[in-house]
Amino acid sequence: MIIIRRTDTKQRILKESLRLFSEYGYEAVGVEMIAAAVKVTPPSLYKHFSGKKEIVEAISDWVVELYEEHSLSVADLDDIDIEQMDEDSFVNYLMPFVENILHDEILKSIKKLLTIEQFRNERARLMYIEKCYELPEKHTLNLVERLVKLRKPDAGIDVDYVAKVLTFPAINVLNRCYCDPEYEKEGLDFLRKHLHKAWQFIFE
Repeated sequence: MIIIRRTDTKQRILKESLRLFSEYGYEAVGVEMIAAAVKVTPPSLYKHFSGKKEIVEAISDWVVELYEEHSLSVADLDDIDIEQMDEDSFVNYLMPFVENILHDEILKSIKKLLTIEQFRNERARLMYIEKCYELPEKHTLNLVERLVKLRKPDAGIDVDYVAKVLTFPAINVLNRCYCDPEYEKEGLDFLRKHLHKAWQFIFE
């Protein structure tokens, strides 16, 4: 793993590279194009990264950081928080994570890049699956497991099924909003309604 010591120039190289890769695809972007976008010479860029491959590796590490930063912090909730959670606090706990992911411009670029590159790059395909599908489902599963354990331990609830029921509509709303920004209000309103209905059906 490459440790990113983020000087201003290094950070700009990462941001501009991500923007260019997400717009044109990895193969279409060269070091000279990145250097021009950052307003440095290619030799100056090489002081920070040995080449395009190392830039992509650094972006990959950055992706991991950003997705973890925007993921559900279920570990921050103690048992009392879970036991006292009601319908409104459940919805108000989950919605900001969706909204933060939706409005983070860097994450938008990452999603666009992974969407483009998943069809021609195996690492991008696996990262797309992990970050866009497996990671949100995993964190939601952790929350559902704790809710069931503390609130309805004897109800025979299929926690894996419930995690998917909660997660898949959120993923669908995010995907629609990325390509159709005018759908955002309708999509988020639907998602809030969905979470309220899910709570009433599963946890009451």
